[in-house]
Amino acid sequence: TAGSPAASAHELAALWSVVGLARQALGDHEAARHALESAIAVAPEPDRVTYERHLATLALNVAQALQARAEGRASPETDERVADMRSAIAWLTRGLAAVSGDHALAETLAEAVRALWPAYEQVVMALIQRQEYHAARRLLREALADERFPEARGDQFREMLLGTFSGEIGQLTAQAIRSMQEARESEALASLRRAEDLLDTIPNEALPPKRREEVDARLWWGYTKLGIRHVEAGEFEEALDLLLHALGFRTVGPERQEETRSALLRALEGIVDSRSLTIRQLAEQGDRHEAVLRSEKLWALLRSSIDLGLSEDELSVAFAKAQRLMEQ
Repeated sequence: TAGSPAASAHELAALWSVVGLARQALGDHEAARHALESAIAVAPEPDRVTYERHLATLALNVAQALQARAEGRASPETDERVADMRSAIAWLTRGLAAVSGDHALAETLAEAVRALWPAYEQVVMALIQRQEYHAARRLLREALADERFPEARGDQFREMLLGTFSGEIGQLTAQAIRSMQEARESEALASLRRAEDLLDTIPNEALPPKRREEVDARLWWGYTKLGIRHVEAGEFEEALDLLLHALGFRTVGPERQEETRSALLRALEGIVDSRSLTIRQLAEQGDRHEAVLRSEKLWALLRSSIDLGLSEDELSVAFAKAQRLMEQ
């Protein structure tokens, strides 16, 4: 009867269906989907198949339009192409959820998923070439996290992911070099620190030893050159932390580290000379307690340098000066 709950559900579902078709005609596909899903939810069992078919047709049409847009983009290497393809897959998945046996939906979905991974690769390679490493990493992580991602492509995508890290680190160290050449040392140091922070985000087991050595060598070179510039300018205290940090890159061979060690020795000897002058002045002014305290700190600095790999023979000049200071 007209007043029965079944009749009311039938009429409400029909109304939702009309709204959905109207929204579809206006190009408001999300609103159309919501309306058709509402029709399915309230429709009596005999009517439900009709609205499910409407939703399946909507999903297929929207997905095919998105696929065509993705394929027809003037620049197929943009990440919008991948976004269109993923949206098409999402629509097809919704359609199959409504009509699980639809052959056209299932076949189109399988084709779309197969085409997605080469699209990711093409877009990521273009982003890497343009040095847009953050965007490339986002897409690679998105792909690897997808439950449909084919493991056969896993090694290739993970290698590209590592390449974004080493590429960005190389970009940052290159910026540091340019900044040093233009005497913008604070910017150079900031670039090196960003590069090192980025390196710390990579699990040790994910970075092959050879790649790690290459990255460490770039960072070592940057910190060493900055330290040497300070030494040559007589800014020994400023050079100290930079050179000590450079010495901490253990994967850099001893021949390369000799440049760092030599500059560090010059910095330490310069620090001994400058601090000795201050300490003597304190003693002459009668502040013997502060003079002794600073002398002990200077001695501790020299001893700690041995722990970092410098030998007592190398530090003999600095130790002799500090010893005479302590005796005085």
